[in-house]
This record gives sequence, structure tokens and C-alpha cells, in this order.
Amino acid sequence: MQVTQAYRFALDLTPTQQRAVLCHAGAARVAYNWALARVKAVMDQRAAERTYGIADADVTPAFGWSLPALRKAWNTAKHEVAPWWAQCSRRRTTPAWTPSPAA
Repeated sequence: MQVTQAYRFALDLTPTQQRAVLCHAGAARVAYNWALARVKAVMDQRAAERTYGIADADVTPAFGWSLPALRKAWNTAKHEVAPWWAQCSRRRTTPAWTPSPAA
């Protein structure tokens, strides 16, 4: 029998630290949701175009979903999608886009 044990710790954050943690968590969530919606929209559009009989060469171009491709697309769109982005660290999106078995 395997026993799994977990621990729960409370962080004693200052108000400034709490705002920073919430900002970074929210920023990662916004970036993840944006990337997911973008990839899904392009995939759905390509599928619909195929049902119309459009040749594969003429369908909407595929949207890359590798980490470098997502990061590049986000860097282009973030100023419009999330104008408050500059207040958060730029590396907060990487964990949001890292493949996870739970995703």
C-alpha cells in the first residue's frame, strides 16, 4: 500500500506581497486562457473550412502551440489583450503554457 502525505502551509504575506502574488497568478491565468482560446478558434475555423470543401492549402494557417510560438504570439498581443501586463513579471506566463498531464 502506498501512502501519500501532503502538507499545507500558510504564507504570511505583507499586503504588497499579496498583491504581487495575485497579480502574477492572474496574469498567468489570463495568458493561459488567451492562448487556449486562440488555438481552439484556429482549430475550429480550419475544421469548418474543410467541411466547406476548401483545399488544405487554402485553409486558415495553423497556429503554433509550442512554447516559443505561444510566447511570440502573446508578446505581440499582450499590449491589446492585457494593457496592465507591464505591472507583472514577464516570465509568469511560462508555467501557464507548460504542458501538464492534468491539463
